[in-house]
Amino acid sequence: MNLAIAFPDYIPDSYPILKLFEEHHVCVASPNSSIANTKPTLADIAEYPSIIASPSRPNFKGSINDWFKQFGLKCNIVVSAPCFSIVPMYLETTDSLSFLPSRAIKGLNLIEIDLEQSPDKFDVIAAWHPRYNEDALQKWVISLLEVE
Repeated sequence: MNLAIAFPDYIPDSYPILKLFEEHHVCVASPNSSIANTKPTLADIAEYPSIIASPSRPNFKGSINDWFKQFGLKCNIVVSAPCFSIVPMYLETTDSLSFLPSRAIKGLNLIEIDLEQSPDKFDVIAAWHPRYNEDALQKWVISLLEVE
């Protein structure tokens, strides 16, 4: 069985997908960061050292970059992490912020930074290679993920 839980941007168009839910990014930082408990503008957020999670490509670019471009701003990305789960550790040891999926921060020692504007919502999907379309185990797992 091969199954990926991802954002549509990371999946080839030829792969079957199943939408799992809609999600949104939140801006987070350590409670000890210098930006904690302030009211930063979007320009302040863009200038602040930022950590992104870029699982498929360590290139210091994330979906949040395009969102900031809408406002004529560029992110000050200083670290490109290989996965979302490591970003909170970086945040705890650096004076930086990150944009993470809202469900990824539950129960973590992070604070949410209030923003003037919020990034667009996005889909989280399950996807698999077409060669597994008829695989019995794959079909069963996908049936467990389907929500009506």
